[in-house]
Amino acid sequence: MPRHKVEDAPGGDTVIFDVVDDNGYRQCTFGHTYEAHQELFNKIPDIKCNDDDFLLNSYPKTGTNWLWEMLMMVMIKSGQVTGGSKGHGMIEAMPIEVTENLPSPRILNTHLKIKYLPKEALGKKLKMILLLRNPKDVVVSFYNHTKGLRFYEYDGKFENYLHMFMKGEVDYGSYPDYLQEWQTFMKESPDYPILVVYYEDLKQDCAGEMKKICKFLEKDVSDDLLKEIVESCQIDKMRKGKQEKMTEEMKKRMQTLVKNKFSLLRKGQIGDWKNWFTVAQNEAFEKWWEEETKDINAFSFKYC
Repeated sequence: MPRHKVEDAPGGDTVIFDVVDDNGYRQCTFGHTYEAHQELFNKIPDIKCNDDDFLLNSYPKTGTNWLWEMLMMVMIKSGQVTGGSKGHGMIEAMPIEVTENLPSPRILNTHLKIKYLPKEALGKKLKMILLLRNPKDVVVSFYNHTKGLRFYEYDGKFENYLHMFMKGEVDYGSYPDYLQEWQTFMKESPDYPILVVYYEDLKQDCAGEMKKICKFLEKDVSDDLLKEIVESCQIDKMRKGKQEKMTEEMKKRMQTLVKNKFSLLRKGQIGDWKNWFTVAQNEAFEKWWEEETKDINAFSFKYC
């Protein structure tokens, strides 16, 4: 199916998506032509995986950039933010050649459903971190993300985007469906090494959660280094540190990606949804979420 524009509501604003499978699975264009994007997507199952790779899995806007940065700092044993980008290891965004040539140990990150992951990742039972966040903050962050990136060519209203999200008509599809798939996979594969991490827990006890993650990944990191990593990755410090380490080429590239000075590291808060949802929207959302997740008991969320 070709690249197409979708209205966020009848007669409303349009948003651009690529549909990459026969089931209507939507994705951001990532700046590729449709043909290049489809070819890239079709090759994902064949990505070669190293034994020391691990995967950072997440639904969009659950804090992936933040956790990726801390994980990279753990890998290189540095208390200073890196000049890199998780985009280089985002398997659905980069050509297979870029992903396979990253230096080891690699953090392969993705928002893809499990069935689209590299075959070797599943065959080798690579360790996976599943990063989750409460859905109300997710939809607010996703809305700002979609408005802030030029790829989508979107400038719609939150109320319309909220309905798109609830209908599963955003890129990567329905959040409840994503959770259901993971719950099924975890129950059917209890020996698979998966660590579930919640964004809210990271915000409330970052050092404690990072210790758990390091133990899971079998990374020996001192308390002092973890303290430095957590301090450097406070959202404002991390944003400033990343900007200072950007090359001129990276800055120019970023200007072509974002509009209105949007930052992928926006607020990093818990409970920002309270500034966006009306009482009626909140009631409708909670009713919808309860119905859609009635069979999901593997995960629980904090709204704060």
